[in-house]
Amino acid sequence: MAQGWLTDRTLNFDGTSSPLKVLLFLLICFSWILAGLTGHTPWKYDEAVSQGIIHGMIRGGSWLAPTLAGEPYLSHPPIYYWVGASLIRASADIIPHHDAARLASGLFMAATFWALALTARHLYGQHASRLAVLVLIGCVGLVIRAHEMSSSLVWMTGMTWLLAALPVGRTLSGRGGWLGGTGLGIVFLAQGTLAFPLLLPLLLLTPALIPEFRPPHPTRFVVAFLLGALPSVAIWPTLMILREPAAWALWKPLLLTPLLHPQLWIAPDRHPWFPWTTIIWFAWPATPLVLGAFWHDGNTLWKRPQTRFLVLVFLYWALILGFCTPAREDNLLPLLLPLALLVSGTLDLLRRGATSALDWFGMLTFGLLTLLLWLGWIAQMTGWPTSIVHYLNAQLPDFHPHFQGWPFTFSLFLTLVWAFTIFHSHPSARRAMMNWSVGMTVSWMLTMSLWLPYVEASRSYEGVMISLHQALPHTHGCVMSSGLGEPQRGLLYYDLDLITERQELGSHPHCALWLVQSNGQTPFLIPLGWHLRWSGTRPGDRNERLLLLARTGR
Repeated sequence: MAQGWLTDRTLNFDGTSSPLKVLLFLLICFSWILAGLTGHTPWKYDEAVSQGIIHGMIRGGSWLAPTLAGEPYLSHPPIYYWVGASLIRASADIIPHHDAARLASGLFMAATFWALALTARHLYGQHASRLAVLVLIGCVGLVIRAHEMSSSLVWMTGMTWLLAALPVGRTLSGRGGWLGGTGLGIVFLAQGTLAFPLLLPLLLLTPALIPEFRPPHPTRFVVAFLLGALPSVAIWPTLMILREPAAWALWKPLLLTPLLHPQLWIAPDRHPWFPWTTIIWFAWPATPLVLGAFWHDGNTLWKRPQTRFLVLVFLYWALILGFCTPAREDNLLPLLLPLALLVSGTLDLLRRGATSALDWFGMLTFGLLTLLLWLGWIAQMTGWPTSIVHYLNAQLPDFHPHFQGWPFTFSLFLTLVWAFTIFHSHPSARRAMMNWSVGMTVSWMLTMSLWLPYVEASRSYEGVMISLHQALPHTHGCVMSSGLGEPQRGLLYYDLDLITERQELGSHPHCALWLVQSNGQTPFLIPLGWHLRWSGTRPGDRNERLLLLARTGR
C-alpha cells in the first residue's frame, strides 16, 4: 500500500488548471506571504526605522512629511508609512503595533503577485501566470526582504504594475495606460523622482524598438496613463506646499532639483557592476534557468517580441539601478520581475536534463534544510541530540525554548504538503519549479514558526529596551546621545518614547544622562565627570553596545 501511495501520480504540472492545483498554488502564496509578518518585534535595519516613523505618525506627527524621532526623514516618501499607520489604526490594538504595520508588506507583495500574474498572462497566456509567481517566490534574495517593513517593497510593486502596462496595453489601451500611470505614481511615492528615469524612458523605448508592443490606441493609453499618475505625483507635493511649507522647503530640492539637473540622479556611492555580479545568486534559480534557455535555443527565443521586451527591461533597469542607487541588495528587487517572467515563458523549452537537475537539487537542498530545522527544533524540545543542544546554547546561553502548538501543527502540515507534491506529481520542468518554490516556502515557514522564538531572542531589541527603561530615573529630564544609528533612534522612540538630544546635530545640552552607542569590540573610554550607569546589548550582537552614562554626583 505504501508503495502504491508513493507511485500514485495524481498531479500533472503542465500549465492547465484544476481545483487541486489552484488550491495548492494559493496555499503556497498565502503561507509564503504570511509567515514572518507577525510574532516578532522590529528588527534592524529597515524595520526599526520604519516603525519609528510610523509611531511618529500614530502619535500625532505629520502624515505628509515623515519624521524619525522628531527629525525630518528625507530618504523615502511616505506611502509605506501611510499604509502601516492605517493598518495600526484599523487593528484597534488587537495585535501589537509593529505586527499590524508589518502587514503592509504582505499587502504590497500580494499586489506584486497579482500584477506579475497579469503580465505573464498577457505575455505568454494563462498557463504562465501562476508559474511566474512561483518563480518569484523561489528567488532566494526575496524571501527575507519581502517580510520586512521596507519601502523597497512598494516601488517593487509599482514597477510590476508599470511592467504590466505595455503587455496589457496591446489589447486594452486604456487599462494598460492606467496600470502604467498608477505604477509610476506608486514608485514616486516610495522612491521619489527616481521613478521618472526608471520608468518613463522604458515606455518610450519599448514601442520604438519593439513594434509589437505599440498600443493600438496611443492617445487613449496616454490619457489613461496621465489619469493614473497625476493623483499620486501631484497631490502629495501640493498638500505639503499648502499645509507643511517648512517640510516642503526640505523636500523641494529632492523632488524638483533632479528634474532640472538629471546628473543628480547619479548616486555618489554607486557601484555600476553590483547588479550584474549580485543578481546571479540573488535571483537563483531564475538566473541560471534564463541563461540555460538562451544557451539551448537563443535564436528562437530572440525572435519572440516578449523575450526582447523583457531583456530590454532587465538591461535598462540594471543600468539605472547600478548608477542611480547605492550598492544594496534590496535595490535589486525590481530585477527579479523580468527574470521571473522570462522563466515563465521559457521553462517548458528547457532540456529535460536541466530541469531534472533543478528538481533533484531543490529536493535535496530543501529536504536537507527541512530535516535540519526539524532536528534542531526536536533537540531544543527534548535535549537530544546533545551536540546540537550544546551548539545552540553556546549561541544564546539564556534562551529557554517552549512548545507552541499552532506553529508546530501548521509547520507539520506544510511539510506534508511538500511531500505530497513530490510523491504525487509527474516529473516535469514545471514540477521542478513547483518543488523548489514549495521547498523554499516550507523552509521559510519552519524558520518563522518553529525557530521564531530563537531568532527573535538573537535579533530583538526588546530585552535591551526593557533593561534601559529600568535603568532610567523616573524623572530623567533630557538625555544626550552620540553614535545612535537610525534603527536605535527609531526603537527608542517606539519602545520608550525617548527622543535624545543628539551631539551630531551640534547640540551640547547640560543633560544629566548621556546615551552612547559604541562598537562592542572597542572599549569606550568614559570621560571625566561621567560614570557608567548601565550597559546593554542584544544576545546575538557582538558588534554593538549601548551605554548609559550619568554625570558624577548624580
